[in-house]
Amino acid sequence: MVSPTPKFRSSEFRDALAALKGIFDAHSLSVVLVDALERRAAEQVYKRFARGQAGRRIENISKSELVGQLTSGYFASDDVAYHLLKEMDRACHKERHIVASIPEEQAPARVGSYRAIALKRERAKLVWALARDDRASVRDLANRVIAEFFSEAADLETSKAVVEGQEEARALEGVDLAKRLADQAERLQEAAQRLTDLESQVGKHEAERARLLAQIGAKERHLKEQTSVREELEQQLDTLRGALSKVESEQAALDAAQKSEDRARARAEDLATKVRRLSKLAGASEQLNDAQARIETLERERDEQARLVAKAAAEAEAAQAAWAEERDRLNAGNQELREELKRTRRLLAEAERRPQARSDEPPEGILVLLDQANLAASAHAVYGRKVNFQALLDALTAGRKVRRAVAFVVDNGGDKFDAFCDTLRRSGWELRVKKPKVFKNGRTKADWDMGIAVEAVEQIDRAETLVLVSGDGDFAPLVRLVKRRGVRVEVAAFPEALAMELAEAADVVTRLDTGTLE
Repeated sequence: MVSPTPKFRSSEFRDALAALKGIFDAHSLSVVLVDALERRAAEQVYKRFARGQAGRRIENISKSELVGQLTSGYFASDDVAYHLLKEMDRACHKERHIVASIPEEQAPARVGSYRAIALKRERAKLVWALARDDRASVRDLANRVIAEFFSEAADLETSKAVVEGQEEARALEGVDLAKRLADQAERLQEAAQRLTDLESQVGKHEAERARLLAQIGAKERHLKEQTSVREELEQQLDTLRGALSKVESEQAALDAAQKSEDRARARAEDLATKVRRLSKLAGASEQLNDAQARIETLERERDEQARLVAKAAAEAEAAQAAWAEERDRLNAGNQELREELKRTRRLLAEAERRPQARSDEPPEGILVLLDQANLAASAHAVYGRKVNFQALLDALTAGRKVRRAVAFVVDNGGDKFDAFCDTLRRSGWELRVKKPKVFKNGRTKADWDMGIAVEAVEQIDRAETLVLVSGDGDFAPLVRLVKRRGVRVEVAAFPEALAMELAEAADVVTRLDTGTLE
C-alpha cells in the first residue's frame, strides 16, 4: 500500500522528512532531482520560495543550477521540502506502486536487477520510490543504489582520465571497465524487460479490478432496489390481508343475517298457518287481531332483516371491488418490476459480453451528465422557477474543454416538448429521451438512473473529470466507482435537494443558486 504525501507540518510529514534526510545528502539529492523531476515542476517550486529575489529570468537558469537552488532550500526550509516531496511523489507515483508490490524478502534481489540502469529518469525515480517506502529494510536499499551509482561513476571517470592521459594506467587497478560495461548492458536489458512485464501486469490487474468493482456496484444497487420493492410489496400484502379479513367478517355477518331472515320467514309462515287454523276453528276476532298484529310485527322484522341483508351485500360487493382493484394494481406493479429486472439483466449481460473500449487518445476535458427531471423538480419545489440550461452549462464548464454534455430527458408529451428539446440542443446538450411507462391504475414510471450509470462507465475513460448534475443519493455508488477509476468527480445540485451521501462521495460539490434559473 502506497502512503499518500503527508500534510504539511504534520507528525507524518516530520517523520518522512527525517527519513529522507537520513538517506540523501545534498549531492545525492541533487542527482536524483535532476533526473526525476520535470523542469516545469522544479520552476513552480522555485517560484514559490524565491519570490521577490533579484537575478536572471528563470527560463535562463539551467536545470542543474535550478536543482542546486532547490536542494539548498530543501535542507533550509520545511516549506520547500514539503513542495519538493509532493512533486516527487507525484512524478514517481508508478514506481512507488511497483516497489510497494515487491515482497520485503524479495526486495534486495529485485532491486539488484535495476543496477544496469543509468541514474537517469528510471533509476532516479526508483531511488525515490525506495526512499519513500514504509519498510525500513526497503528504504536502506536506496542508499545501496546511490552508493553503487557513485562508485560506478567514479570508476568511469578514472577510466576516462587514463584514456585521455591525465592519469597513469595503474589507476585502473581493480577497475575492469569492459566487464562493468558488459554487466551494465546485460542488467539494463533484464531490468527493462522486468519493468515492462510489471507494468503490463499492473495494467491488467487494474483493468480487471475496475471491471469487478463496476459489477459489484451495479449488483449492490440492484439488490437495494429489489429489497425496497420487496418491503413495499410486503406492506401492501399486509394491507390486503386486513381488507380480506374485514370482508370475511362482513360476509359472516351477512350469512348470519340471511339465516335470521330465513328463521323469521319460517316463523311468519307458521304463525300465518296458526291464524288460519284459529280463524276456522274459533272465529274469534280478538285472537285473529292478536295474530294479525304479531304477523305485522314479524313482517316488519322481516323487512328490517331484508334491509340489513341488502346493506351487508352492498358493502361486501364494494369491498370485493376494492380488493379486485388493489389486486390489479399490485399485478401491474409486479409486471413492471419483472420488466425492469429483465431489462437490467439484459444490460448487465450486454455489458459483460461487450469488450471494454480502449482509446489511444489520452483522457481530456470534462463529461457532463444531466438528470434533467431531478434538477427541474428541485428548482420548481424550492424556487418555483424553471432552469436556464444554457446558463447552467456555462456555469459548470467555466471555460474548460467539454468532452461531452449529455442531458437525460423524460418525454411527458405536450406541444412544448419539441421546442424544449430544440432549446437544449442549441444550448450545447446532447439528448437522451425516454417516454414514461403508464400502467392501468394511472401510475407512471420513467427512471434514468441505470442509463446515466451506463453512460458514465462507457465514456469516463475518455475524460479527466465527470460532472454529475443531480442531487439523487442513489448515484453515490457510481461516484465512488468513477473515483476508483482515477477520474475526478464533481456533483452539481441545489443545496436543498442534495443528498448527503452523494455530497460526501464527490471530490467537488457545486451548489447551484438562482443564477442558473430563468
